[in-house]
Parts: sequence; structure tokens; C-alpha cells
Amino acid sequence: MRKAIIVYSLLAVVLAATQVLAQQKYEVITVKGTEVQSRVVIVTIEATSAQFELQCNTNVSDCSALQPGSYVMVRLPKNWGSYVCANVEEYPTPANPENLGQKLGDYCLIEK
Repeated sequence: MRKAIIVYSLLAVVLAATQVLAQQKYEVITVKGTEVQSRVVIVTIEATSAQFELQCNTNVSDCSALQPGSYVMVRLPKNWGSYVCANVEEYPTPANPENLGQKLGDYCLIEK
């Protein structure tokens, strides 16, 4: 009986996480350039007529220098992700919400 309660509790947590992930915001962005400074990857992007930077630390496994081009950016819910900031994930385009494909990296989103 105790195992069943634990299994149902874990299932509830997974379902709650799925609902939160379903509320993520998807946006197509354009990478303008990438540079590495003191073990920090800085990616300059343009999204919905605004300029942003994506930053990640090279010692983090999901940090990569994106090449210029179009990508899908997923804004993660508050307190999710690797960094203490607005966290985003990048995916190749074309992508759709049901199957984003392989994640290219985790980043901190900084408005310029």
C-alpha cells in the first residue's frame, strides 16, 4: 500500500511538471553573432523586434556557441534552468511544440 502511495505521488509530480512545461513560451529567434569571453559564451540574438543576449558558462554541459541563423527559443518558467536569471532553451528550426527535437543548449536571457 505504501508503494502505491509513493507511485501515485510521483505520478502527480510528473503530471504537474508536464502542465508547467506545456505553458512554456515558444519564439523563433535569429542569432546575429557569438563570442566567448572568459569562459562565458555570449550569443547576440534578435527576437520580436528586440535585442537580447544569451549567456552560458562553458563549464556547463548544455552550453554551446550557436551559429548565425534561426532557432526556436523556449522561455522556461521562473526558477527553472541552470542559471539565476530568465532561463531559456534553444532548439533547431523548424520545430513544433509537440516535438522540439534535440536541445542545443541552456542559456540566461538578458535584455539589451
